[in-house]
Amino acid sequence: MLKTAKAIKTVKKSSNALETRLAEVERRFVDLWGDMSSWWGVSRTMAEIHGLLFITGEALCAEEIQKRLGISRGNVSMNIRTLVEWGLVRRVRKRGDRREYFESLTDVWEMFTVLAAQRKRREIDPVLKTLHQCREALAPAVSGRQADPRAAQHFQRVEDMLNFLTTMERLAERFFNNRRGIQAAVELLVRPEGDALLRSL
Repeated sequence: MLKTAKAIKTVKKSSNALETRLAEVERRFVDLWGDMSSWWGVSRTMAEIHGLLFITGEALCAEEIQKRLGISRGNVSMNIRTLVEWGLVRRVRKRGDRREYFESLTDVWEMFTVLAAQRKRREIDPVLKTLHQCREALAPAVSGRQADPRAAQHFQRVEDMLNFLTTMERLAERFFNNRRGIQAAVELLVRPEGDALLRSL
């Protein structure tokens, strides 16, 4: 009987130590995700919510997210809505519970594909639009015999930038539209022929 009680106590102690360790890892991971938010062009809170859902692997309701991160309900609601719209987080239901729960994508390749596509949409696409407008505005001044040298110089610089970004856009469309594409791009770079290609640049 004494041995059994001692064994139970040891198991409980071990279980408590594991829970503490898991909680610490979750905290550090969420902090890391928050620190990385600027890389993706998102708010720290949005990154932390996603980090919590990803590392725990749990479907959490808004109240639980609010409690774990110590943020307002409105902040949770606003950022969760964006994460769902982007496709990084899904809404799920639990039988007998009227609340909405949320869970993160678990496939890392798919997750970073979504982030790359969103960053392109928010940052690269507006740049391309403005460059096209600049080129159209300059076009009349560089056509024909009366072409203005300064306008021609401006036009060429806009054209060079537009060509570069358009090429990068085509590359992104080829490789970042799905998880297989981004995996293929990374695998190509880590192969010996990929090393040779990088050295030749």
